[in-house]
Parts: sequence; C-alpha cells; structure tokens
Amino acid sequence: MPKTINKAKRVVDSLSNGSSVNAIKDAEATNDQDWHRISAKAYELHIHNYRERRTAYEKKSNADTSILDLNNNLADYALSISSLSTMGEVKTLQKLVVDMPINEHKVIAIIERSTMNPRIRTLQKKGRFEHFSIFKEFSKIIDAATICYYGENYISSYLTLVPVIEGILLRWLEFTGTGKKPKFEALRRFFKNSHVRQPCPENALFHKVYTRACDKLLTDHFYKPSDQGGAYSNFNRHLAAHLLSDSQFATKDNCVRLFLLIDMMTEIFYYETSCPDPRMYLENEEIAVEIENYKKLITQKDSPFIKKPEYIFIRGT
Repeated sequence: MPKTINKAKRVVDSLSNGSSVNAIKDAEATNDQDWHRISAKAYELHIHNYRERRTAYEKKSNADTSILDLNNNLADYALSISSLSTMGEVKTLQKLVVDMPINEHKVIAIIERSTMNPRIRTLQKKGRFEHFSIFKEFSKIIDAATICYYGENYISSYLTLVPVIEGILLRWLEFTGTGKKPKFEALRRFFKNSHVRQPCPENALFHKVYTRACDKLLTDHFYKPSDQGGAYSNFNRHLAAHLLSDSQFATKDNCVRLFLLIDMMTEIFYYETSCPDPRMYLENEEIAVEIENYKKLITQKDSPFIKKPEYIFIRGT
C-alpha cells in the first residue's frame, strides 16, 4: 500500500505540472490492473487536496457532501441535479426528496426547468455538443430529439436518444467501429472507473457528484440487466431496444432523464479535458436565433390556430 500511495502522489504532482495521463501511466504502472489501483488512489488524494483548498465558508457549509447526499437519493429514482441547477433549486430539491416518490413529479418539474429550457438547450448544443469531439457527430440527432420533445412527441424523442448514450460511450472509449467492440460491462461501469481516464479532473468535487450519478443511472437503471429486475420508471435501454414488455417507457419524464444524463456526461468530459468552458465564450448572436426557434416550437404546439397533422396524431385532437 505505501508503494501505491507514493506512486499516486507522483501521479498528482506530474499531472499538476502538465504531464499527460498516458505518459504517467507508462512511467508508473506495469499493467492496466496496476494503473487502476494507482489512479484510484491518485483520484482519492486529488479529491482530498481539492477539499482542503476550499474556503472556510465552504468547509463549514459542507456543500459538496450535502449535494452528494441529495444526488444519491435522487439517483434511486433515476434522477440527478442538473449541471446548471441553481442553489435555490438545489435547496428546494433537498426539501422535496425526503418525501419521495410522493414528490416525484414536483422534483422532475424542477429538473425539467433547468434541463429543457430553450436557452439551456441552446447553450448545451452550441457550447457542448458542437464543441467536444465525442458529442459532435450526435449533435443533429440530439437536436432532432429536442424538436420532438418540444412538440410533445415523447416516443420519438426517447427512442432517438436511447442509442446516443451508447454511441457517446463508445467514442469516449475510442471505439471507431473497427476491431473488438468494448464489452457491455465496460459501458455499464464506465463512470465508476473514471479515475483510470483522468485521476485529477478539474472541479473535482462536482466531478465526483456527476460521475456517481451517471454510474448509478447506468448500472441501476438504464443498463440494468433484464434478469435483475425492472428499472425505475422503466428507464431502461433493453426495454426500449427489444420491447421486452408492454410497459410504458417513452414518457415525458424519461425523456427528461435522458437529456439530463447526456448533459451530465458532457460536464464530466469537460472536467476531464481541463479546457476553458466553451459555453463562456458564446456570443449572444450565436445563440439568440436558436433560442427563439426553440421557443416557437413550444408556442406553435400550444396555439389553437395551428392544427399540424403531427400534433393531431400525437394528441388525438
């Protein structure tokens, strides 16, 4: 163990001095199993160091622990705080989560506002999906799902997004379609092993919040094997891909869960790449038209003067 700790300390120091993860892995580990152990200890040290650098107020308020506790409770219901949640929303969720699932719809309504708002969807599209390489090729597919969501076509929105989760994870694992495809467990446990990719991510405490949330959403719900029982609210990829039962799964709430999951994945990727936040450099003219177009989709479906065929088919009126 002392040898592992010493190697982990060198990993943290080397990364802080600008060395690459691959170079450090080659220098410190003899094999993948060795690196798994060393990087896990390095991640633990990095989290500890990050906590020590907090201000006195942050230490006193213990905000990261309370948010972790909140997210652990939300994850039982395949939910999480949004990466763009306000502190006011977090405090409200903390009050509501103590009486779940009775308050589930109130909780989802808050998460929906901080996830599906036209401005937030535009910021995600322009400042995340179209910027980061592993998300870029899925940007138009995610946008198609967004359009369906605003038109209340939740079946199309959900089924459009389901394969995107796996596609992103495969690109993250550097699978390009040739060679041996990563095993299902590698996808299912992807976020549990985040320290292997980056032992010292930026914003370490929230990296821990969102990797834990994504891990639980994937392992306990979205990628839960069908022989291990049902996922909460039928939020399960196998159920959607193979239509294993006639249970409803393509619901509005589950669409919110999918958008939420993808948004958290972009946040984790951003923390692990340690680059400037691309959302901060968006000019108003880059996003204004997009926001207005999303708003039009919402107002058009609610207008009594517009009876487009797709709305008639979806709503039955």
